[in-house]
Amino acid sequence: MLKRKTIFFAFGLLAMLCFVAACSNGEKGEGGEEGVSTYTFFNASSTGKDVNTAETKIGKMFEEETGVNFDIEHIVGDSNQKIGTMIASGEYPELLNAQNATNDVIDAGGFLPLNDLIEEHAPNLRKLYDPIWEKMKQEDGNIYILPSGVSNGYIKPPNIGQSAFFIRRDALKEQGYPQPKTIDEYFDIIEKYAKAHPTINGADTIPYTILQYDWHVGQLFDPPAFLSGEQEGIMVDNETLDVSVHHNQDITKNWLQKLNELNSKGLLDKESFTQNYDEYLAKISSGRVVGWFGPQWESAAALDTLEQDDDPYNDFMGFPIVFEEGIKDQYLNPESYVTSPGTGLTAGTDEEDQVKIIKFLDHIAKVDSQKLITWGIEGETYEVNEEGRFYRTEEQIEQVSNKEFADEFGFTALGWYWPIMSGTFDDGNSVDPEVQPEVAQLSYDEVDKEFLEAYNIEVFTDLFTEPDPAPWFPFWDAVIETGSEAQLYDQQSRDLIKQSYPDIILADPAKFDAQWNSFKQEFEKLPYKAYEQVIEDSVKKEASLME
Repeated sequence: MLKRKTIFFAFGLLAMLCFVAACSNGEKGEGGEEGVSTYTFFNASSTGKDVNTAETKIGKMFEEETGVNFDIEHIVGDSNQKIGTMIASGEYPELLNAQNATNDVIDAGGFLPLNDLIEEHAPNLRKLYDPIWEKMKQEDGNIYILPSGVSNGYIKPPNIGQSAFFIRRDALKEQGYPQPKTIDEYFDIIEKYAKAHPTINGADTIPYTILQYDWHVGQLFDPPAFLSGEQEGIMVDNETLDVSVHHNQDITKNWLQKLNELNSKGLLDKESFTQNYDEYLAKISSGRVVGWFGPQWESAAALDTLEQDDDPYNDFMGFPIVFEEGIKDQYLNPESYVTSPGTGLTAGTDEEDQVKIIKFLDHIAKVDSQKLITWGIEGETYEVNEEGRFYRTEEQIEQVSNKEFADEFGFTALGWYWPIMSGTFDDGNSVDPEVQPEVAQLSYDEVDKEFLEAYNIEVFTDLFTEPDPAPWFPFWDAVIETGSEAQLYDQQSRDLIKQSYPDIILADPAKFDAQWNSFKQEFEKLPYKAYEQVIEDSVKKEASLME
C-alpha cells in the first residue's frame, strides 16, 4: 500500500462529480509578453487577492530572469470542495498547494514526481532541501510536494508568530498590565473588560471567539496540550517518547469545561462554530474581540489591519497560558524539519512546461533570490552595516509593514508557500527580517515600548519559555499508511470532534458531564491506539536520526 505524509488537520475529502470548466489558465504555458510563459498556482492555504507575480516588483524581476510568471489564485469557500472538484475532473492548475487535501491529490495521481526534475534541472532546490530530502519521499520513493520553511538553524523569535492566548491591549492597560499565567486568570481579565465595555466602536463586544472552519480547527483542538505544557497537538513523554492522544483525557475535559463556563456567562462568541474564515478575520479586524487563542499567522491579515488604524491599544498581546502555576510552557516551536504540506507540479503539465516551472522554482531557491523575497532590495527596503548585518530604518520598517506596499513589492505573493528557507543565512543574518534583533528592536513603536516596559521585558517572547529540544517535532509530519486504522482514526476523530465539541461547550452546565461522557464513549470506539503507535514509531525514528 502507498504510504503518505499526514497533513495537519487532514479531513476526508468530499467526492465532487461536477464538471469543471477550467482550473488552470486554459492554455498552459501561454500568455504574458512574447517569450514569457504564464502558469497558474492555486493556493488552498490562504485567502487573499488573486494576482499575477509579474504585477509585483520582485515577480517582474523573476520573470525577466526566467521568462516565467504565475497567476496566483486563492481559496474562496471550502477548500475540500474545490480540490475535490479538481480530482473529480482531472483538471488542475500547473502548481497546486492543496493544504489538507494534499494526500488525496497524491492518491489520485494529481501530483507529478519531482525527484528527477530536481536532480536534472534544479541544483539550488536540491541544496535547499538536502537536510530533508529523504524525509520528503513517499513510500514509493517519490517526492511530490515542496514544503516552505526549510530550517537552517534555530533563532528564538522576538515576537509571537505561533500559538498563544491573545488579549486586547486596552484590557491589559485598563487593568494595570496584569500578567495572566493560568487560564482562569486569562478569562478573568476578559470577563472584567467585557462587563465594563459591552460595546466597542458602537457594536457588541465579543469577549472570546473561536475559529473552527475547514482546516482551521487548531483554536479548538490544540489548547489542552499547550495548557498542559506540551508541544502542540500530541502528548509525548520526553524520556520514553511514548505517545498518546489527548482528546479523551482529563486535560481536554478541563479545557472544554472552561469554554462551557465561559459560554454560560455569555462570554463566548455565539457564532464560533458557524463563522467562516473571512467572517472570523472581519471580527478580529473590527476591534470588537477581546481574546482568542491560535497561531498569530492565522489571524495575521486582520492584525495587520488593526496595526494600520489610529488606535494602538486595540492590538493584541500574546501570553503562554497554562492550566495552573508551576507548569512549564512550551508554546515556542523548537527547530523542526517539516516536509508537508507544500506545493507541487500537477498531472497534465507537459514536459517542456515542467522544466520551465522547476527552473523558476530553482531560481527562487538561490540565496540571492531568498534574500530578495524576505528582505527585498538593499538601499530600498533594508540596509547593511559595516559588519555585514542587515537592518531596516524606521522608515523602511513602516514602509514594508504597509500592506499595499507589501502587495505591490511582492512580499505578499512570494513570501510564503514557495520554497523558502527559515532560520539563518550562512552570513549569520536571519532569513526572516522580523526575527533579526536589529529590526525587531527598532520596529517597536511607543505603545509597544510601553508594554515592554510594563512587563519588564525587551521583546515580547521574553514571557515565553525557550522550547525544549524535540527532534520529532512536528508530529504531524509522520507517515501514515493509506487505508490503515491509523488513517481511519485521523479522519473519524476529527469528524467526531468537530461534531461533538460544540455540543459539549454549548450545553447547559448541568448537562456538561453527560455530554462529555457521551463523546468519550464514542471516541473510545475509534482505533486511536493504532494512531498512537504510528506516531510513536515516527517520533522514535526521528529522534534516533538526530542523535
